Amino acid sequence: MRMSIGTSFITTFLVVTVFAAQAAIDPNMLLWFSFDEQLDGKKIEDLTGGGNDGKLKLGAKITNEPAEVYKGAGAVKFTNISAQVRVEPFKRMNEYKDNTYTFWIYIFGNTAKPWNWEHCGAVPCGEGRASILEKGRVLEGNVKGWAPGILLQEKPLALIYQFEDKGGGGVQGAIGAKGIVGPGGNGTEFEVKKWYHIAGVKKAAELIIYVNGKEQGRYDAPRDFVQGEALLRIGGTRERSAHFAMDEFSLYDRALTEKEVALDAKGVLLSVEPERKLTTTWGDIKISR
Repeated sequence: MRMSIGTSFITTFLVVTVFAAQAAIDPNMLLWFSFDEQLDGKKIEDLTGGGNDGKLKLGAKITNEPAEVYKGAGAVKFTNISAQVRVEPFKRMNEYKDNTYTFWIYIFGNTAKPWNWEHCGAVPCGEGRASILEKGRVLEGNVKGWAPGILLQEKPLALIYQFEDKGGGGVQGAIGAKGIVGPGGNGTEFEVKKWYHIAGVKKAAELIIYVNGKEQGRYDAPRDFVQGEALLRIGGTRERSAHFAMDEFSLYDRALTEKEVALDAKGVLLSVEPERKLTTTWGDIKISR
């Protein structure tokens, strides 16, 4: 009996120790927003412990409704052209070159027309586009740098990207053979009312796009690009292609490997909540995807 208790204790100790060791936050993780907890009505806690909290702006809100979308856990919802989350500049984000972002996105549906439809007159309007992620640009400010930014295009509903060229202007990158990429690779589009895991890995002069943990394409991107003291913005655009929600956003100042992206998509890439000293997994947080 004594031996059994001792063995059980040792086994439990080893499991907890190994689990805790595996659960250390990656030192290259710059931001992590679960969107489950807020510091107040307008701030989102950076769960890396770095203190770079996000700010809800212009109609972006945390919600757990409708139930069929969020399954009881919080996400940030963007329902107008300006709604966004902003993160103020900080040194490591201002200086990174290679980087990775990951997040879950749920697209509610296409808009009926681009935002500036009334102002087009006799000139045909372009399709609406939703900004998913941009660094260095605000609606009322000047372009300071994209790293690169990812947008959602309407008709077909797919991803495109932007970065800043040497002349300081924003350039749309042509993703894939048809200029777009979706869950089935080049030229495909997303379904509405369905969660997708997205990862963008910027490595050297290449941007690698993953959907649901699988690589969907590799595209040319600047090896180096303008950064400087510029904020990170999620959501918000002059022309919106869709209502969407986002969950479990993370940003790294290194390129994640294909295996790491796959683990993230499966909810088993480990992290901790340092302030609470509570070891957990992303799978525990979002077990109902």
